[in-house]
Amino acid sequence: MPSGTARRPISVSEGTGLREEAVMIDTADGMQPLDRVTNPDPDAERQARPVYAVVNEWRDWFDGYRNAHIEYTDPDGETVRTALENSYQPEYGKRYYAKLKGFEREAERQWQGLTTVMLTFSATNQNANGNRRCPADHMRGIADGWSASRKALHRVLDGFTWEYARVWEPHQSGYGHLHVAVFVEDPADAISAERFRPVMRSHVENTGPAGSEAHGLTTPGMGDAVSVNHDVQNLGTYISEYIGIFGEDPTERPVSEQMFYATCWATGTRRVDFSNGAHELMAMDRFRQDTGLTPEDRGGGCFSQWRENGETTETATDGDSAGSWSVDSICTVTSRSPTYSDPTAGGQRLAAIDGRPDMDPPAHRQ
Repeated sequence: MPSGTARRPISVSEGTGLREEAVMIDTADGMQPLDRVTNPDPDAERQARPVYAVVNEWRDWFDGYRNAHIEYTDPDGETVRTALENSYQPEYGKRYYAKLKGFEREAERQWQGLTTVMLTFSATNQNANGNRRCPADHMRGIADGWSASRKALHRVLDGFTWEYARVWEPHQSGYGHLHVAVFVEDPADAISAERFRPVMRSHVENTGPAGSEAHGLTTPGMGDAVSVNHDVQNLGTYISEYIGIFGEDPTERPVSEQMFYATCWATGTRRVDFSNGAHELMAMDRFRQDTGLTPEDRGGGCFSQWRENGETTETATDGDSAGSWSVDSICTVTSRSPTYSDPTAGGQRLAAIDGRPDMDPPAHRQ
């Protein structure tokens, strides 16, 4: 694993919510993984597990999907089985790509002139003692900085029509950084990198480990921290480079990259997310693809009805019901006799840790 990370707790920040698999609890037999303790004491001390243990838990969780399926009952009463998916599988990357292509198509239909701006937010992975940061706390610091920077982004783009896609990407060190791809209707090509200086300044001022130099504040034109492109012919491909669609099993990727995935998994962090308006544009393109209707046909209640029916082409007419799908069970198919489990019994459960913040004081970069 990356030097100095393996035995570090994945977080020491008090109150951090982590998956139970990433938390250990004090018991009569010492500290034990929380998800393996029956009837845990609600008042017992809870701390994060070491990074290497969380990576192992993520790998075990991922392996559990290899033979997992979900069974449905379709509107005709027939049983349908399909593979159970998670967002770390290569197939999921193709879905992100399809969404981005839909975003591109719909933006081109509705907007005049498209400019893409890539903002990159990062922070040092060393703490004030010169040791490696706890990965989840490093990621949370960047995320908190974006929360403040987003307000500045609204101010600098006041008067423009714009949406964004937010993408977490790993460094070779295994620590994450955040890309925010901003799509702006800009027919006059008026957008420049300097416009976003207040956004990057906000991130640096609200994220101690961020640093002015790394975010273009000491460079005319903002350096690599802000990239502006007035002629993007393929947004899907452009942004997919940052999503990291490698087309291979993530457990076969370098272990530093697996550390990044495990950090996202343990903290419940979405690696790819979109603004509400971007979701709406993608849904409109999906509606067009599913129904064959042109944008002009989208009036009335047709689009709304499609959304209410779960974004399917089956819509009720003349008072008749289109039927519904129901989830019956999760099954693991490793032999001729599948093993079944209750689909409501699993899910992601987060637990807050007590933390030891003095173990990982964040550095402050000028």
